[in-house]
Amino acid sequence: MGMSEPFLDDPNDIDTADGSSSKGDGNGERDEVKEVQLMAKADTNRIRFWRVVVTVVILAVGLAVTLSTYYLLRDDEDDSFKAAFGQFSSAVSLSATTVQKNIKSGYQATAEYAATQAQAHNMTWPFVVLPKFETFGKIIREYSTIESVVFVIYVEDAQRDAFIEFIEPRYKEWVNESHTLNPAVADKFEPIEYDNFVKKKGPDGSWIPQDKHPFYYVLTQRSPPPTTYNTLNFDAYSEPDYAAYYDAGRILKGQVLTTQVRPFASSTDKDHALIHSQLPDSVYVDHPHSFNSLLVREDPNDLDSPVVGVISGPVAWDASLRNLLPEGVKGIHAVVRNNCNNTFTYEISGKNAFFLGDGDHHDTLYDGMAVHVPLSSSDDPLWATTPGHCIYDMTVYPSSSFEDDYKSQTPLIFAIVVAISFVVMAATFFIYDMFVQRRNRKLVSNAARSNAIVSSLFPGHIRDKFIGTQAPDQEKNFKNTLSRKNSDAFLNQPGSAPIADLFLETTVLFADIVGFTAWSSVREPTQVFTLLESVYAAFDRIARKRQVFKVETVGDCYVAVSGLPDPREDHAVVMVRFARSIMQRMYSLTRELEVTLGPDTGDLSLRIGIHSGPVTAGVLRGDRARFQLFGDTVNTTARIESTGRSGRVHISQETADLLVKAGKGHWLVKRQDLVHAKGKPDMQTYWVQKDDEAGILEDYAVSESEGQYQNSQEAAEEAVDYNLVAADRQERLIDWNVKTLLRLIKQVMARRELIASKRTRQECAPERESIAASLAKTPTRPLEEVKDIITLPEFHQSGATRNVDDVHVSDEAVRELRKFVTQIATMYRSNAFHNFEHASHVTMSVIKMLSRVVAPSDIDLGDDQEEKVKTLHDHTYGITSDPLTQLACAVTALIHDVDHVGVPNAQLLKEHDPLVDVYGERSLLEQNSLALAWDLFMDPMHENIRTTICADNRELAHFRQLLVNGVMATDIVDKELKSLRNQRWDKAFAKNEGPERTSSDDKTMGRDSVNRKATIVIEHLIQASDVSHTMQHWHVYRKWNESFFRECYAAYKAGRAENNPADGWYKGEMGFFDFYIIPLTRKLKDCGVFGKSSDEFLNYAMANRKEWELRGQQVVGEMVEKIAAEERNANPDQLSVGAC
Repeated sequence: MGMSEPFLDDPNDIDTADGSSSKGDGNGERDEVKEVQLMAKADTNRIRFWRVVVTVVILAVGLAVTLSTYYLLRDDEDDSFKAAFGQFSSAVSLSATTVQKNIKSGYQATAEYAATQAQAHNMTWPFVVLPKFETFGKIIREYSTIESVVFVIYVEDAQRDAFIEFIEPRYKEWVNESHTLNPAVADKFEPIEYDNFVKKKGPDGSWIPQDKHPFYYVLTQRSPPPTTYNTLNFDAYSEPDYAAYYDAGRILKGQVLTTQVRPFASSTDKDHALIHSQLPDSVYVDHPHSFNSLLVREDPNDLDSPVVGVISGPVAWDASLRNLLPEGVKGIHAVVRNNCNNTFTYEISGKNAFFLGDGDHHDTLYDGMAVHVPLSSSDDPLWATTPGHCIYDMTVYPSSSFEDDYKSQTPLIFAIVVAISFVVMAATFFIYDMFVQRRNRKLVSNAARSNAIVSSLFPGHIRDKFIGTQAPDQEKNFKNTLSRKNSDAFLNQPGSAPIADLFLETTVLFADIVGFTAWSSVREPTQVFTLLESVYAAFDRIARKRQVFKVETVGDCYVAVSGLPDPREDHAVVMVRFARSIMQRMYSLTRELEVTLGPDTGDLSLRIGIHSGPVTAGVLRGDRARFQLFGDTVNTTARIESTGRSGRVHISQETADLLVKAGKGHWLVKRQDLVHAKGKPDMQTYWVQKDDEAGILEDYAVSESEGQYQNSQEAAEEAVDYNLVAADRQERLIDWNVKTLLRLIKQVMARRELIASKRTRQECAPERESIAASLAKTPTRPLEEVKDIITLPEFHQSGATRNVDDVHVSDEAVRELRKFVTQIATMYRSNAFHNFEHASHVTMSVIKMLSRVVAPSDIDLGDDQEEKVKTLHDHTYGITSDPLTQLACAVTALIHDVDHVGVPNAQLLKEHDPLVDVYGERSLLEQNSLALAWDLFMDPMHENIRTTICADNRELAHFRQLLVNGVMATDIVDKELKSLRNQRWDKAFAKNEGPERTSSDDKTMGRDSVNRKATIVIEHLIQASDVSHTMQHWHVYRKWNESFFRECYAAYKAGRAENNPADGWYKGEMGFFDFYIIPLTRKLKDCGVFGKSSDEFLNYAMANRKEWELRGQQVVGEMVEKIAAEERNANPDQLSVGAC
């Protein structure tokens, strides 16, 4: 077959849509919960049916009782409402008619008073002035609701002049007398000139003399008295309405007549307002008024005697409808109508009547409850037909406000109470049923979990033996399963036969993570498990899709098998596909996780070994029983895996034969050398070709398109082109550094916000600009800035409780942070050791050591949160309480080798590099790295991230000082600096201030002593991180040791080093361990900050030193040979390193 043939070329090899295979279901997944639920379905349906029936009955009865209660109580309230309205409408009717009778009685009494007074004082009409008129009028007004009593005298034209002459002096006497009796009017009186003529109103409203007329009705007296003489001598008959009104009085003898609703025209507006000022507040000037009048006859007992005058006056309907109901009763509407086309509405509430407006404003909802009240009545047949007067009646209705007093929420409340009672009853039933169902679900769930656990550990046929699902009566077996106390008891039944089988045709896979041991040595436990869980979960998903049975994971080794429990002919093909899938997924996943788990994660890969043959498989019973494989096939697979290579699938001759038989021989590449395995003869093995060697990616694409996967996302999880997945390594390192620094920045912001400094960023802005300018002009030699003591912030409880996930960093600041880290990365040169990758490794070591500082495991922090944080602060000399210090340590690690040229300071000094003129003769590279990084940090393009990190001048100065001390500490060659650091260490950690101190001792120490310790600990933390590879796993140490060797050799080849590094490398490393690394790890232990973690550093350093002592010379030889081979391949004419 050609090498370009599809990976899946057997039509019978295609998986079905439901995931099962046409050649056996492998370890096809079964929904354990669904299986158990199906067995319990019949009982569950019966219970569900009767639960519904009982619930419906309860709810139906509850609904009927609730509705009955509601309507019965509501009808009772309706009856109370109607009865109350009937009672109060009768009261309104009686009171209203009584008021109207009182009004008529008042007019009749006044008319009789006028006639009898004229007779008693022998006065001849029209020359009559009634004595004590104000006194009598006040009595009449108080008795009735008449606003004012007006006395009009009938004067014939022949008597006009004599009447005017008679009345003029008597007017003033009468007015003065009335004012004496009514001081309120006297105070408002306007003494204008009296008009001594009979008058009428002109077109413009002014008073003018009345034309000659056969007779006149002259306004003579009024109670209350007028505030001016204007209305006196007014001929009321000059007004057409009054003329018709008085004419009607001559026809309807002895009747009190009422006009239509009209403006108050018999007095001035001032008089009217004065009258209303003495009435209750609810009687308004502009509300409806009507006028009543009664003709005065010379003989009051003879209706046919001559008419000598008229008693008239206005009545306000506001006043007429007052005091009709008792207090507290409100909301009865009274609609008043007359046959003169007037309609107006009042609301009667208690003692008051409120005008609602002209027209009928009652609620039509209550039309059926109307009560009619006649206000005008007479036995005279001419009463309804004589023009000039109006007949009034009133209709009374209830309103919603009146009804509201008799309607309440009682029916609804009682109905709700009844409904709640039934709901509680139903809820009680449901709660009881819920507990029953919960118990049943627990039983089903326990059975399902037992099923699932067994299925995850054992193949299906063994699972079926455990729970008996192979028996014909599944429901009976289901109940038996639920009755078992636990699976352990079943697995340990005495005397039962072992569960085991021999499978002749299987393929076993061992997949080991290459580099995992070294990688995990520099990670936190949580990071180690994050990697393993992510990788193994991805493998498990692929195994389910490929129908491969996962046997177990042993550490970082993944074991799987195909061809059991159900035999399948293509077990070798399936397993090779699975191996290629997990190889590709491992490649992509480690690069995805590198952003989270840090440098070198992307270097992890798989080494896979596959062998085919018979295995004994079964359950090894006892505690934690599990399914296991035994036999020579398993052992051979382990040998195949261990002799393979990173990133390759290594298979045995037996597996290769099966692939050739299946037509997959084009996948194989014969291994050139034979494999020597313990206890085995030399073996010929094969490699499975890489993607670019046999078009296997195309094979994957074909198989996935034929229905093996549910969606394209699942297919992409396996079939990923290396060229598409592999991102630039430096970009991944940049991403990880940005993520790491961003979390530390959030911690800085969280502490700053919780401490709630009184100084805002706006207030600090001028100072920040000032310090930025001054720091931008700092001395060109950072070495001069190194301080023995850096002052760390004092303890503040609020700074340790904020969740950093709630802190928001602006998008602009994040972009600037990434730009800063990217620019730092580009400022590193392409050295073998002093490069950006090594800086990232140092940063990762700093973060790990800080985590050990922040959370030591060997001190008792207690249960009280505040005391816990305070104890931690004291134990670490305040380093844990200052996130800015921790951030500065990480930034120090990132920038400490910026622009490193690949040779030591001594070589630059010997070459008189331009840096000597700038920084003097010491720490040239370190000072240059700090200066370049600081200039970049202070650049305006990083203003947002800079002000986010350092909110004021104090923080900015503190941040720079930490960077200066940290970067300068990485110069471990300068003897003077080393001596000064040793002196500071001795001073800080004298015997009485060593690791045996307590937090109470710290309280008695001066601030300088604590800060001195913090400063020297920070410097040694940076130093330890810079050489952390020497205190990590041997493979990590070997990697960076070789990188440094290559850098030194490159300098030697370039003529920038006098000696070949190979000559003294072995002894140099021994001295480095003895005189620097091991003493440094002892100091980390002595300072007491790192707790038990310091033992880890020391143990790794001692182990590496021992390994180097044993193998160092061999390692140096291997490095020399490796570089020589590279040189020969690059240039055959060039001398090798060994020949130099």
